[in-house]
Amino acid sequence: MTAELAITSKRLPAFWNGSLYYLVTFLCAGSLNPFLYVYFSELGLNGEQIGLISSLGPIMTMLLATAIASFADRKRKRILVLQIALFCTCIIVFLLRLPTTFASIALLMFFLAIFSSPVMSLGEGLIARMAQRNKLNYGAMRLWGSFGYALSSLGFGVLWQILGFKVMFVVASLFYLPLIFLARQLEEGPVIPQQERKPFFNLLRDNGLLLLLVATFLAAISNSLTMTFSGILVRSLGGGNFLVGAMIAGGAVAELPMMFYSDRISKRIHRTNAVQLSYGLMAVSYVGYMLAKDPVLLPFLTLIKGLGYGLWITTTIRLVTERTPEEWASTAQSLLTICLFGLAPLVAGPVGGWIHDAVNPGAVFGLGIFTLALASLVIFLAVRTRKLD
Repeated sequence: MTAELAITSKRLPAFWNGSLYYLVTFLCAGSLNPFLYVYFSELGLNGEQIGLISSLGPIMTMLLATAIASFADRKRKRILVLQIALFCTCIIVFLLRLPTTFASIALLMFFLAIFSSPVMSLGEGLIARMAQRNKLNYGAMRLWGSFGYALSSLGFGVLWQILGFKVMFVVASLFYLPLIFLARQLEEGPVIPQQERKPFFNLLRDNGLLLLLVATFLAAISNSLTMTFSGILVRSLGGGNFLVGAMIAGGAVAELPMMFYSDRISKRIHRTNAVQLSYGLMAVSYVGYMLAKDPVLLPFLTLIKGLGYGLWITTTIRLVTERTPEEWASTAQSLLTICLFGLAPLVAGPVGGWIHDAVNPGAVFGLGIFTLALASLVIFLAVRTRKLD
């Protein structure tokens, strides 16, 4: 009984530290991300300039995320590197309220892209491993991020409408202060003796992991299309800003139950089947986006998309965690981050934009259906050839 209580007392702080980290991270993201480029457009930046600035994040993620994460893994300084990245990001976000010209904005956004590039990889790596080590429900921790994003994007949208965007940068930067503290509460992980450490290139020799990353990249193209073009679709069908906010909030709320039950679903039908199910749910929502004529239908379709996303992201992170050694925890997650937020947006933006102009906003989501079908095929072949189980 005493041993069980000791284990429980250790697990509970780990669970709540991870949950709070996700909550504050996405409260911060929801206060800034949906409104940042709206603010830039109000300053007079044109579409080409905004497109250039928005590409900096994915490019820096591809160039730097793995290098920084592998350095943190090798030195076993994941928490310290994460705290430094969060602190520098905090300063840049605060300073973004000052510039008014394209050149000055682009310079700050360039540094923001550099300092924020490893944050997702380091945070996910630390928390996913902490969940695995303590036998915790990772999805039950991650769902607090979706809850925070839904709450934040709606609430701050109303607040910025009243107060203006300048205060947004002060509030968003303040969120980073508790994040730096919460990062310190995460578990660095056990010390792996040098002679027992596996080489980094072993990750790249795992064909199952590589196929999973390819499938993730393809599925992430569809998700990037949603992030970029769903609001445009609402407006093209005659909906207003409230409906755009309702889509963001509804999708985030729908993620919660699937994140919570993702482990249970994966055990019942197997993890790879759970990934396939998530692709199917997202594809169904995109069929609806393509066919919808009434904007009121879109938030309901986004609920289906949110169910798929909630199951997909948590199950995929767990699969990557299980296939990679402890000593390369953040590096493995950085490869996933590159697929999700590096390569995928760079493909989805230009190709989706071309389809938008050549056909119509709804047709963009046909690309999402196609890439999800390809992702499903990759997983099927990986399982069939016993590369992924």
